Amino acid sequence: MSGFSEQLLIDPHYGVVVHRDFEPLYSDDNYARFYGYKNAQDILSLTSILELISPAEHPKAIEAYKDLISGKQKPGVRTYKNIDKENNELTVLAIDNIIDWEGKPAMQVIIIDLSYQFEVQRNLTLSEERYRVLVDGSIQGILVHKNFKPLFCNNAYAQMFGFKNEQALLDSETILPLIPSEFHEQAHRDNRSLLAGDESVIKTESKGICVDGSTVWVSLLSRTVIWDGEQATQITVIDITEQQLLRERLEHRANYDVLTNLLTRRAFNELLAEEFNYAQQHSNALCCVLIDIDNFKKINDKNGHHSGDKVLQSFAITAKKNLRESDFIGRWGGDEFVLILPKTDLEHAKLIAERLCKDLATLTVITDAGHLKFSVSIGVSSLSKQVHNIETLLSEADKALYQAKHQGKGRVAVAS
Repeated sequence: MSGFSEQLLIDPHYGVVVHRDFEPLYSDDNYARFYGYKNAQDILSLTSILELISPAEHPKAIEAYKDLISGKQKPGVRTYKNIDKENNELTVLAIDNIIDWEGKPAMQVIIIDLSYQFEVQRNLTLSEERYRVLVDGSIQGILVHKNFKPLFCNNAYAQMFGFKNEQALLDSETILPLIPSEFHEQAHRDNRSLLAGDESVIKTESKGICVDGSTVWVSLLSRTVIWDGEQATQITVIDITEQQLLRERLEHRANYDVLTNLLTRRAFNELLAEEFNYAQQHSNALCCVLIDIDNFKKINDKNGHHSGDKVLQSFAITAKKNLRESDFIGRWGGDEFVLILPKTDLEHAKLIAERLCKDLATLTVITDAGHLKFSVSIGVSSLSKQVHNIETLLSEADKALYQAKHQGKGRVAVAS
């Protein structure tokens, strides 16, 4: 990724920054204004965004960054004390994620100003213990339940899941329908752990199901409270649907080629390594297919790059139609593509390649320069005793591709 080429659809009360080792790589204006700066360029002029974090929080921030970059810790939601340009202290919620930025990992942080909420918490009286506990750590939604039977919720929680009001939710026998069924067992396990005192607080991110069946992504903080003299479970919830969708868009942008919507070479290599290791461990068949569009340079030179792009897109659409769910395809280079066929022997791989080759040869691409036809040359290799590593698997497919070109193009050749 060379940078944000599209405007990030973030509400004004959110700010976004991307950094590597705290050196700012990208900021939006909202982020800059949080800290009293005029615009994003002022943030990019900083040597390190650690200047915006309270010194006491530096070790926490550095450790979190190292753990995320190394994969030791998953992306999540954290609270920090920050400092603005005038040295005023701010309390912010940081939603972090690792993204690919110009070919290297970097941290994207979405911040939300929580100063107001924390000020409210500080002003609660000690005599209002029940409500102080409820508000503590809460950003939006609050729910108290006993073995998933709702005892209390605020309006924000009810609305988050599509209920008309709090009472509509409290009339429910259980909140389990708001949790995807595949996570029910984990929900019960976590609840038992809290009530038994094995865990004091459980933080997690999860998908929720609204009353109308739509999806909401939430960050959850669960702990026990005393409610009417009995132990119960309190959940405070932040709606992170927008951040989750943004994260998914960024991940897709990092893993899929913009033009063809096929896997990038980096993403493909990761999947290839997984499939190759699995095939070796379980003695499964595995085939690799390299595909090259014949005379693609001439197509570009004669008809223009826009027409060439149309050819690439048409190839991608047709190729995906020929694949099974278990297969995957990536863009290897400009006009070269690679396909992996798990649990497929050489004979069946050749049939799949020949079918694809034939379908592409009959395809007509409509462009501004007119109707175009094109062909592909394909090389196929398979995992064997002689082909025992990824490099050889790809090399053998490349040799077969060269053979197909040498034999006249528009055909399939199999590694001998």
